[in-house]
Amino acid sequence: RRFCSNLGMSNDEVKAVQETVQKAGDFDIRRSPISIAAAIIFMITQLSESKKPLRDISIATTVAEGTIKNAYRDLHPHAAKIIPEWYAKERDLKNLSSPKA
Repeated sequence: RRFCSNLGMSNDEVKAVQETVQKAGDFDIRRSPISIAAAIIFMITQLSESKKPLRDISIATTVAEGTIKNAYRDLHPHAAKIIPEWYAKERDLKNLSSPKA
C-alpha cells in the first residue's frame, strides 16, 4: 500500500496490486516479498493508463530495476491466474510484455 501511495496509484490499481500479491502467494516464486510486490506494481501499472516507469517503481520500493525485471519474468507466466478478473477484464493481458532494458 505504501509503495502504491508513493507512486500516486489509483484506488483500483492499489486494490488490484493487493489482490494480485495475495494470489501470487499460491505459486512457488522464489523471490523476496518486496521484489514480488515491486514486479506486481510494474505489471498492474503496465495494464493501466498510468504506466509507471520501472525507474520510479525501483525508487519507490528500493528494489533494483534488474531485480524487478527478474521477478516480473518469474510472475509473467502466471499473469492470467493472479491478476484479478475484474481488473483484467477491461485490459488486454496479451499486451503485457517484458520490461524494457
